[in-house]
Amino acid sequence: MKFMAQDTPVIIIFDSGLGGTSILKEIISLNLSQQLIYVADNLNLPYGLQTKDFIENRVCDLFSSLNQHYSIEAAVIACNTATAYAANALRDKFNFPIVAMEPGIKPAISLTKNNKIGILATEGTIKSSRFISLVDRFTSDQHKICIIPGVGLVEEIENQSTSDKKLDAILLPIINELLQEEVDTLVLGCTHYPLIKNKLQKLLPDIQIVDTTEAVLKVLAGYIDQINPQCTKQDTKAILFMMSKNEETYLSKIKKLTGFSKIEQAKFVK
Repeated sequence: MKFMAQDTPVIIIFDSGLGGTSILKEIISLNLSQQLIYVADNLNLPYGLQTKDFIENRVCDLFSSLNQHYSIEAAVIACNTATAYAANALRDKFNFPIVAMEPGIKPAISLTKNNKIGILATEGTIKSSRFISLVDRFTSDQHKICIIPGVGLVEEIENQSTSDKKLDAILLPIINELLQEEVDTLVLGCTHYPLIKNKLQKLLPDIQIVDTTEAVLKVLAGYIDQINPQCTKQDTKAILFMMSKNEETYLSKIKKLTGFSKIEQAKFVK
């Protein structure tokens, strides 16, 4: 990649692994003039099994390093668990806008016909006070909420295996529980899960599936308009990508998942 001036406006998209590519793919379609940098902390994946203190400290440390190296105009925390445990600390520490991910419980409430809603999320997200308060805020006694931890899902989605056998084995009890509970609306509470949204929809043809990608794009676009109202759209330049654990196939996986070939690996920040 050509030399990038230190004052080049940058947008960071952060996740523990490949899940944030579900957001990155849509951000690419906005044709923003800012340099996009995708950061994957895959060394510590899955975040859903890490502690609150670890995630908060780790994410804040990484963003401190990123902020020293780049002129960050905005950041997208494309990880529900990182949002649950680190978003508030990031907003206290940095001046640039932080766009965070939260399960789409509010839109699910407006979509459900029978008030039976399923939420599929990581164990870490489900245990967080932020998630608990989110459920309490938008649901009432008339709603029946079926909360399911997606144990092993993130790891299997990361594998991007050509065989669906392991993924199907993980999904089977989840599908059965959702059907048994007569859920009519399913909230995807992890950015990895939209990567298998088409598969889920085929397995659950009568259930509405909610993810918050579109809402995140609107918030990000609004921030960009406020920061730089004169910003003009252009063809997306090469995206920088960095990972905390070097894996040979990771770059090719990201290119495949985003459908975008102009992605170049950069050295991970320390």
